[in-house]
Amino acid sequence: MEDWKSYLTNTEVIVHAGGLSERWYPVTQGKIPKVLTEIGTNPRPIIDWTILPYVKAGIRKFFITLWHQPEKIIEHCNNITKNTGIEFVFLKEEGKRIGRAGVVKYYLEKGILDINKHKIMFGGSDINNLDLEKFAQFHLEGVSKGFLVTLVGSSSGLSQFDKIIFDPSTNQVIKLETERTIALSEGENANTGTAYFDAKINHIFLNIDETQLPLDWENMGSKLFNRARCFKSMKVFDSWIPLKTPYDYKKAKDIDFEKWFGIDSVETYLGEYKPILL
Repeated sequence: MEDWKSYLTNTEVIVHAGGLSERWYPVTQGKIPKVLTEIGTNPRPIIDWTILPYVKAGIRKFFITLWHQPEKIIEHCNNITKNTGIEFVFLKEEGKRIGRAGVVKYYLEKGILDINKHKIMFGGSDINNLDLEKFAQFHLEGVSKGFLVTLVGSSSGLSQFDKIIFDPSTNQVIKLETERTIALSEGENANTGTAYFDAKINHIFLNIDETQLPLDWENMGSKLFNRARCFKSMKVFDSWIPLKTPYDYKKAKDIDFEKWFGIDSVETYLGEYKPILL
């Protein structure tokens, strides 16, 4: 079996940061994109904490999908590049919404995303204290058994998020239920929005019919998830911090994220940050 480090080296990391985030409006009043909201006792934009586990693991290039107020996100990412050399490639939805799956299709067609490379995708406002080594190893083990997609799940008694229904003995995904539900039981996890896709999946994105757009990958059904497993590693507000509502913001703004991630200084990884002046 291929070494996980080699597999990860051949992986493109995509951060979906193009949402309008209407529920977040009371926090930002529309002045900045949601992912630039400063949180933490050492305040930095959400997106910094989102990419931090990957930077810690040695990832030096990120693809950022954009729609709402893209210039401000680009400016912030360019400042990180200036301070650290980390590279950002911006994938804009031009003219009309095409969704998270649609933007992958579009930039695969343009050759900006590599059809021969695997993909990790996650939301720009979902902070996971993810062990990337264990995630990559679990995913690669699944690939060796024919499972080309790995969804990161969160165990919790209650959930406002998409629900991953899986076989608890094999972790094989039965269904990704996008209807918001409350109760979770054995064999069910909340979807954290993080997923690993083997390169063999890329043709499924390329074959999306234009009439289906806008389309998010979570809504692609069995085309994606009939060969998927669930990586049951997260727990809401323990190792996964989803930021959906002003209530979530109130909980997250006072978290010591450096302690939470087990690091001495975020500046070591992402460079100096100057607070946003609204």
